[in-house]
Amino acid sequence: MPTRNTIAIAVAAVVFIGWALAVVATGAEGAAGVVGEVAAPLPTCKTNLAPQLRTLDVPGLGAAIVKHGRIVCVAVAGLADIGQNRPVTPDTLFLIASVSKTITVTAVMQLREQRKFGLDDDVNQYLPFRVVVPAAPKSAITFRQLLTHTSSIADNTKYINCPGSCAYGTSLGDLVTKGADSPISLAEMTRGYLTPGGAYYDSKANFKSAAPGTVADYSNMGTVLAGYLVESISGVPFDRYCREQIFTPLGMNATSWRLDGIDRSILAMAYDKSSSRYVPYGHYGEPDYPDGMVRTSVKELGYFLISYIQGGQYDGHRILKAKTVREILKPQSALDRSQGLIWMMQDVEGRRVWGHDGSDNGAGTQMWFDPARSEGVIVMTNGVWNDETALLGLLFREADRY
Repeated sequence: MPTRNTIAIAVAAVVFIGWALAVVATGAEGAAGVVGEVAAPLPTCKTNLAPQLRTLDVPGLGAAIVKHGRIVCVAVAGLADIGQNRPVTPDTLFLIASVSKTITVTAVMQLREQRKFGLDDDVNQYLPFRVVVPAAPKSAITFRQLLTHTSSIADNTKYINCPGSCAYGTSLGDLVTKGADSPISLAEMTRGYLTPGGAYYDSKANFKSAAPGTVADYSNMGTVLAGYLVESISGVPFDRYCREQIFTPLGMNATSWRLDGIDRSILAMAYDKSSSRYVPYGHYGEPDYPDGMVRTSVKELGYFLISYIQGGQYDGHRILKAKTVREILKPQSALDRSQGLIWMMQDVEGRRVWGHDGSDNGAGTQMWFDPARSEGVIVMTNGVWNDETALLGLLFREADRY
């Protein structure tokens, strides 16, 4: 990913105070109705997000609560684009960073349901090139290892973001394209990173010095390889596969992996922050996109989350079998008992929840659900936030009341 955009937009503190108190709730739940039909707006959550703008220190914020197979409420606050003075709405599209990986595993497991591969198969059986870990060239890399971050494929920070492990303030990596999707194909990126002689290959920086299956370490590029395997096995470009097999069936019609064709009038700008202002990164694309480049709204991600809560289906459309969802949402590795297949388990105020978080340049997302209560919460921002644990707790406590 390239160096971050240095063009700063000064935003006075008085402006922040003015828009921080705005909370907007509009839009419609589910797919669009008959032409001419006016859909009822979604209820507004009782949790007030306006104070959270200051707590999280972000320009804009959106949230949703799902329960009983539907979105029960949404809440928004702040600005999607400061320069345009455009507020966040329930239809605002945010970059959701690593929460995108839950889409990637869904695509992978759809193909597994079709018996196209086994979770413990060597991925080299399904690739047009060979991938080995230099420290253990005779050890197979399996699908399960890619989906549990145990493949020993590492993130070379020259190219790949490493949310949660990189120090804040590191520059955008060398492969980001500003203002557009990357011209580097997923096949080119994957082959170039993982095969000797490739344009992005580094035998030390791109791999762990341990055999696959022996160490757990969060791997963006492992997920990228999983996404490319979807493309290789299905014969359909990964982004198109997800649109046809996941987004369209769930009514996620504005959701996209790509900037090309996206409605930028509802797209949130990504922002960095200094002591006195927010600075836009601008929109950007990355060739390793299966690890974190979905742009969606709290409403549309809500449809996806409901499908998992309901065992793989939403609004009459099934994207996974119930037994596949159960497989995804169970501990998969003795190396990390909180790790399912991409989805992770954690505690929020004493409750055990499944989901994923995401953090990228100018983006932050949390998506979690409580299987004991069949309820979930989503939070999205267009900035790098401070600790959001308290907000998740507030939203889950509200969810309990529905």
